Amino acid sequence: MGGAARAGAFDKGPYLQNVSRSSVTVMWESSRERACAVEVVDAAGRVARAVAAEPEDLHEVVVDGLDAGTRYRYRVVCDDEQAEGEFATAPEPDAPFMFVAFGDSRSNARAHRAVVERIRREVPDFLLGTGDYVNEGSSLAEWQEFFDIERELLAENVLFPALGNHDRQGRGRTADNYRMYFAVPENAPNPERYYAFTYGNSRFLVLDSNAYSFALTDQTAWIEQQLQAAQLDRRIRHVFVVMHHPPFSVSIHGGHSQLRDAWTPLFERYGVDAVFSGHDHNYQRAERGGVRYFVTGGGGAPLYPRSRRAAAIDRDAVRYMERVNHYLRVHVIGDHVEVAAFRADGTLIETVSWGAMPERRDALLAFAAGAGRANGAEPALRARPAAAVRRAAAAGGEGSFGWLGRIGALLALGAGAIVVRTVRS
Repeated sequence: MGGAARAGAFDKGPYLQNVSRSSVTVMWESSRERACAVEVVDAAGRVARAVAAEPEDLHEVVVDGLDAGTRYRYRVVCDDEQAEGEFATAPEPDAPFMFVAFGDSRSNARAHRAVVERIRREVPDFLLGTGDYVNEGSSLAEWQEFFDIERELLAENVLFPALGNHDRQGRGRTADNYRMYFAVPENAPNPERYYAFTYGNSRFLVLDSNAYSFALTDQTAWIEQQLQAAQLDRRIRHVFVVMHHPPFSVSIHGGHSQLRDAWTPLFERYGVDAVFSGHDHNYQRAERGGVRYFVTGGGGAPLYPRSRRAAAIDRDAVRYMERVNHYLRVHVIGDHVEVAAFRADGTLIETVSWGAMPERRDALLAFAAGAGRANGAEPALRARPAAAVRRAAAAGGEGSFGWLGRIGALLALGAGAIVVRTVRS
């Protein structure tokens, strides 16, 4: 596709940020200032929206006025060069969706690329990043490598990033390059360090867990305000939290005790479903106080073993750990959530699910149809990015059949409480 081409107009990107029901942000970086335009095309091939971009080297263009739950193609045109991609706006609250979570992609380009290529076959609705995209936040060369490896993935999938400790830079540990390259919702007291967004029936809190970043002062108050509001909103059935440092871990870094003391009581009090973190470079699943905690730090950084000196509170909470490059695939269908952890070679680590499925089978199939309908297309795989669906079908395995296959697999699971299936290599 056009988005895969490296050219002077597209040193980075185009890549997608901050999607909502009616808008998306398209970003790209050029080797020099250029005047460009973003054109969004509907299913009939008509230009639905066109936004001119002023001459800049780093572009951040918001395209709004779009329909909810709809898939569009887009193209960025800069003089005689252009790049293309696809995206879907966020759906209405009753529609199912799927996202992928992964992080700590720094250091090993080969491992990072392997994880990214496997994720591309999943065709997620969006991505959650748990931080540490680069080894040194001040290195523009490392940021370039990150965007080179993830070029095709981010051209068709919106990334919602969390800030890692390696993404900061300089003596003051600022996050200038992170702020420059990512555009996130500005709905918190410290925009671009922490924020929240709603997708379908779920509220996501993306936190800055780094020290000296107001993590334990004003951010804590903001977290409680957000959790209270989500609890009062009848449209919100799930709350997910994303941050770099894990509250519980039996690996080298271990659980972050200050964050655990300040934040996990709030997660338990307000019924947070799951917390996704990185920092320790492996896969871990923990549970405490009814909240599930996942460490997904296997995106490319050097893998970490289990610590021989893990604290008792961490040992009690962590139920499973594997030292492996991996990612998480998360389905949300009504009250039901399924988290599946996959190795970079596509083999399944384990699956965890909780919450009741829709009571009637036809209601679940209606959910599936809603997920597949875009721009008036028939409910099926046509609503997904055509190139990505072809990749998934050719690859075989878990990601082969898009939403229809996933719905069938979830139907087989049935309703009920937490289900855990662990597959050890």
